[in-house]
Amino acid sequence: MLNINFWNIAFTVINLLVLYLFLKHFLMKPLMEIMEKRQAQVEADLNDAASEKQEAIRLKEQYEGSLREAEDQAGRILEDAKKMGRTEYEKILRQADEDAAKKLEQADRMIGLEREKTLRELQGLTKELAATAAEKLLKENSGREADRKRFAAFLADTGEKHD
Repeated sequence: MLNINFWNIAFTVINLLVLYLFLKHFLMKPLMEIMEKRQAQVEADLNDAASEKQEAIRLKEQYEGSLREAEDQAGRILEDAKKMGRTEYEKILRQADEDAAKKLEQADRMIGLEREKTLRELQGLTKELAATAAEKLLKENSGREADRKRFAAFLADTGEKHD
C-alpha cells in the first residue's frame, strides 16, 4: 500500500519549491525580460508609426496646399495667356484693317489714275475722230454739185420749189 511519510512529503515540497525557484530564475525571468523588451519595441514601433503618420498627414496637407497653389497659379497663367491672346488677336485685326484700308486707298487711287488716263485717251481719240469725220465730210460735200443737192434737199423739206 501506500506509505505516507512526513519526510517524503517535506522533500517533495522542498523539491517543488527548488524547482519553482530554478524555473522562475532561469526560465521565467529571461522570458519576462524578452516579453518586456518586445513590448517596449512594439510600443516604440507604434510611437514611430504614429509620428510617421503625423508626418505623412503633415506632408499630405503640405502637398495639397502646394497643389492648390499650383492650380491657382495655372488658372492665373491661363487667364493671362487668354488676355494676351485676345490683345494679340485684336492687334492683328486692327493691323489687318489698317492694311486693308491702305490697300483700298491705293486701289482707289489706281482706279482714279486709270480713269483719268482712259478719259484723256478717249478725249484724244474723240478729237481725232471728229477731225477725221470733219475732213471726210468736207471732202465729200464740197463743191458745186454737193451744194446744189443740199439746197434742193433743204427746199424739199420746206416745201418750196426752185428752178
